Amino acid sequence: MTHEFDRTDALLADIRDLVRHANLITARGRDVFFDRADRTQQLAAKAIVIDLQTAVERLPEGYRDRHPHVAWAELRAMRKYLAHDYANTDYQIVWNALVTDFPRLLVQLGIA
Repeated sequence: MTHEFDRTDALLADIRDLVRHANLITARGRDVFFDRADRTQQLAAKAIVIDLQTAVERLPEGYRDRHPHVAWAELRAMRKYLAHDYANTDYQIVWNALVTDFPRLLVQLGIA
């Protein structure tokens, strides 16, 4: 008899932690994020978005089904865009995700 290990709580904790790191980036401000001489914040934010989507994708399907108000498809699309079209990344979209979409995701998942 096999038992599937439910990692939902661990994944939600990971998502919360990734959003916390995103908040640290945005707390430094737009000028730091869009500094053309230092893309460190942009690259870190991009990695956070990709990692967050990876964690979201690992949530059980039943859990995602119980949260239909979450923009699951848009999260997948953003990860695909960032991972595969890296040369043309629009960092304004990434900034907006960090500032607006991530905090809203926490509320929608009930883990804010």
